[in-house]
Amino acid sequence: MTSSTSPRAARTVTRQLWQSARASALAGFSGTSYVAAARRYGLTATGTTAHSYILAFPGERAAFEAFAEDFPSATVFLVDTYDTPEGVGRAIEVARHLPPQHPFGVRLDSGDLCSLAADARRQLDKAGLTAARIVASGGLDEHSIAALVAHGAPIDAFGVGTRMGVSADAPSLDSAYKLVEYDGKPVMKLSTGKATAPGAKQVFRTAFGPRDVLALRNEDPPPGHEPLLTTVMTAGARTGPLRTEPEQVDDARDRFTVDLAWQPEHTLDLTSPVPVEVRTSDRLRALTERVHRSLTGQPN
Repeated sequence: MTSSTSPRAARTVTRQLWQSARASALAGFSGTSYVAAARRYGLTATGTTAHSYILAFPGERAAFEAFAEDFPSATVFLVDTYDTPEGVGRAIEVARHLPPQHPFGVRLDSGDLCSLAADARRQLDKAGLTAARIVASGGLDEHSIAALVAHGAPIDAFGVGTRMGVSADAPSLDSAYKLVEYDGKPVMKLSTGKATAPGAKQVFRTAFGPRDVLALRNEDPPPGHEPLLTTVMTAGARTGPLRTEPEQVDDARDRFTVDLAWQPEHTLDLTSPVPVEVRTSDRLRALTERVHRSLTGQPN
């Protein structure tokens, strides 16, 4: 039985891989194993090797020697294809024949990463390879990484793939279009649990407090606040220059870093984060009450 992928589906997957690599770079990842995305966005291409590479050689040591010869600038050996402690030992044997100051490390991709990392660290230090790095991978996400760090696992770098690319913890974003104004008239929805506020909106933010202000679009910003939403199209026409090239990753990362630094500490908790408080402006609150009374037949 065979399967095939249409050109359109292949292009879609390629775009998703590019977007995932770019998003990871904006969020602080130091490199990507997707070489095409690294070339496209000017990112650092990084990675080790696959288990299939190790299996293609007569033995593990032969695979390590070949890999070190092909990648002399930085060599990280995948050591868990057969037996992890023995793999670390063979990596040490090969590392002893590398040039002085040659960047070297081992990668763990399965098993109890905490105990295996501790054992690998002991072996490496005993061999005098105290500068060798330990890389961990294998279905990792922010929670498993936090647990490894909390347990003091001697891991220097983490490789995250599947959980970054597929958003396993939130596979969908529930959103919907809601009409808030029609022909200049503010409208709102009253459905239980789905009520909306009328009128076109603006969001104001200040650097001096962890709270946003949701207001009407034509309101002036409160003192010390700035608008977050800008007009990009009016009556079907662009209001600014057409961007022919994607925004540079460094520029987007800098903006992300500023936004992240603004977030209150409790909003960044891995478990039970507390959302940023949003205050409704007096004018928006008054309009909401007025439209609600009108729709329910109450006197204004």
